[in-house]
Amino acid sequence: MSAESSTITVRLVRSFEHRNFRPVVYHGVNLDQTVKQFMNFVQKDVPSRTGLPPPFKNYKYGT
Repeated sequence: MSAESSTITVRLVRSFEHRNFRPVVYHGVNLDQTVKQFMNFVQKDVPSRTGLPPPFKNYKYGT
């Protein structure tokens, strides 16, 4: 497989009822990685992202 990359938008949803969501854009995502690898990357990246309010950084997201 070739090492292709793409731009992916992840939508962080805290509450559907209150419409609390935040889109996070990832550029240069390797398309050869598995979904599980990408999910692990996102879960580690979100708490360290600047620009996200603390409730989004500290929330324990499900899959």
